[in-house]
Amino acid sequence: MRIKRRATASWQGTAADGGGRIEVGSGAFKGPISERARVEDVAATNPEELIGAAHAGCFTMSVANLLGKHGTPAEKLSTTATVHLAPQGGRFSITLIELALTGSVTGVDEEAFQRLAQEAKETCPVSRALAGTEIELTSKLERE
Repeated sequence: MRIKRRATASWQGTAADGGGRIEVGSGAFKGPISERARVEDVAATNPEELIGAAHAGCFTMSVANLLGKHGTPAEKLSTTATVHLAPQGGRFSITLIELALTGSVTGVDEEAFQRLAQEAKETCPVSRALAGTEIELTSKLERE
């Protein structure tokens, strides 16, 4: 079975002065996209932000799946993905993605939580798609 997901983008104008719209196939997100959103505080998104959202979502679902298989489902998981865009070899590249996970999980110790988070980082489909990019993980198990 092959699952397909789609997104569309449209653009008008130059990269520096133009703009466009992006939409995910499910309709869950539609919005403006611009080059300026990469370097300025404007009301639009950019590809790096969308990659960060995809990575945070995929990774968090993978952690939840692994915790469930471990017999310790999470009460709450929260991940922030910070995507670094920097000049490299004369052009901009995504040089690093930082995943910061916080979890509230009953019945799991710190060592198991760290191990499962690392496994999720290495095996989630978005991490694997981004294999050419350095991915750093910090994870914290919260106790209530």
